[in-house]
Amino acid sequence: MRKNTIQRHALPDYCDYSAAANAVAGKDILLLVYDDNDELLAIAGQKSLTINRSADTIEVSSKDTEGGWKSNIAGMKEWSIDTDGLYIASDASMKKLAKAFADSDPVCLIVKNTKTDSYMFGGQAFITDFPLEAPYDDALTYSVTFSGNGALVDLSSMYVDPAQLTVEIPASGSVSKTASIVGAEGTVTASCDYSGVSASISGTTLTVAVASTASEGVARVTVTDTNGEDVSTYEVLVVLNAARV
Repeated sequence: MRKNTIQRHALPDYCDYSAAANAVAGKDILLLVYDDNDELLAIAGQKSLTINRSADTIEVSSKDTEGGWKSNIAGMKEWSIDTDGLYIASDASMKKLAKAFADSDPVCLIVKNTKTDSYMFGGQAFITDFPLEAPYDDALTYSVTFSGNGALVDLSSMYVDPAQLTVEIPASGSVSKTASIVGAEGTVTASCDYSGVSASISGTTLTVAVASTASEGVARVTVTDTNGEDVSTYEVLVVLNAARV
């Protein structure tokens, strides 16, 4: 009887997964809005999301411009976000948007990658368009345009993956976890009010230390820069080490 054999070959080019690994699925990108209690709400029923960024140019051509070509310099930048989806009137996010639109108040937005649990962009904006559409043969839907008020802030370098701050309580002594802080201005400090958990900053490195006396739970660590602005608030998951059971 003939035996099946396995031959080893170099991985062919068509099996290079690196390109796919670096791609981001649009379904994983979610728009969130802060409510009046500073809690983040995912805007309900989202089906699409477009982040618009543009910049003006200022023409500085004159009669002696070389070669007869127009010359420009960079002008002001602006951004907006468009999203739409199924309209769920009872959802807290819809109520927040409706109130902000009615009162002409700004909203604070966050764009999040839900797969990596990381933030991408954030900014303050006004709602400039908020129509509802009710076709006879489809569901009630909404679309909303947020026009940026100030900068669209790149948050990708200002937040650390919360998974990096999962700390096990040791059987004895203490254990620490470190993470890099990027995007702060000047001196950065860290604080934590959770019993048995302390936080400190050295340069751009955040260190969270958990004592063996700490209890399981979620500790909140706030990182603040010299301008008094919160760079980040981390939820540090404190996990019981099996050796202590």
